[in-house]
Amino acid sequence: MLSAFIGNGRTVGWLTRAIAVAQVSHAYLITGPDQIGKRTLALGFAQAIQCEGRAAGEGAACGVCLACRKVAHGNHPDVLTLAVPKDRQHYLIDQVREIIDSISLKPTEGQRRIIIVPDFELMTLPGLQASLKVLEEPPATAMILLTCASVDLLLPTIISRCQLAPLTPVAPAELAAALVGRYDCAPELARALAIVSGGCPGWAIDALDHPEALEERRALLHELAALTRATRAERVTAAGKLAPNKESAQRVIDLWLPWWRDVALTAYGAPEIIRHADERASIEAQARAWGPAAADRFVRALLVAAEQLDQNANPRLVFEVLLQSLPGL
Repeated sequence: MLSAFIGNGRTVGWLTRAIAVAQVSHAYLITGPDQIGKRTLALGFAQAIQCEGRAAGEGAACGVCLACRKVAHGNHPDVLTLAVPKDRQHYLIDQVREIIDSISLKPTEGQRRIIIVPDFELMTLPGLQASLKVLEEPPATAMILLTCASVDLLLPTIISRCQLAPLTPVAPAELAAALVGRYDCAPELARALAIVSGGCPGWAIDALDHPEALEERRALLHELAALTRATRAERVTAAGKLAPNKESAQRVIDLWLPWWRDVALTAYGAPEIIRHADERASIEAQARAWGPAAADRFVRALLVAAEQLDQNANPRLVFEVLLQSLPGL
């Protein structure tokens, strides 16, 4: 439900008010990093729209009516979620045609016919072009909810046809409080998960059932520290280990980037706003060792590497270049 969504109160409040005053748009684009809650928000929004127990003038779903339960269980006939075929890396043009056919049908039970398309950046160019007309002129009883990591990955013509609903990382204190209050997580563990998750509730919640994920992240941070003392040849070897594929490479960058931002912030004299406050001593040591210029350069190198991965560059080659710019050589 929207009322249970963790963080991003401004965006959630805006969507809730739109439902309450019956000013819901025909298309929304929900953006944000991996595991920030884009799909959860889309489903919560769809649930609130289809809710049969919602009073007039209210924007929150009741969570208990038949329609709410059906959306939550993924079997509401008027809320359809697309998925990339398991043997493919992109949506198929036939799936887009199915969306166009499906959205033209009148709702059978709910207020609207809602199509959710996660990871819309995985749509091929023909699929994007086919989507334009339905995004521009959908039936009055239809709605399309798209999710995407960043608007930079989509055509401007797609973006202009949607209402933007951006999600940003949740503040560590707010995320930790949610983990303690809703999942009975120990406060110390909740603080650690909130920090290393980068403010992404999905990752933190998954880590409650897979504690090895927290240790994996800590190990990667320690490996980063060790690489500052590695030779050029050792860094090339490490690139192959850290970036065997795009997913692994992105996961490492997602972890390293907030750490090196903290190093840069500390080096520039702003240690009070760092994210990894529990690792303050290590961050301060690196800030003293490398200084603001070197830390800032590596942050920029990480951002460039992330952009190259989004453009499907070879992950190992990207990391070979990235690690050569790591301070310490």
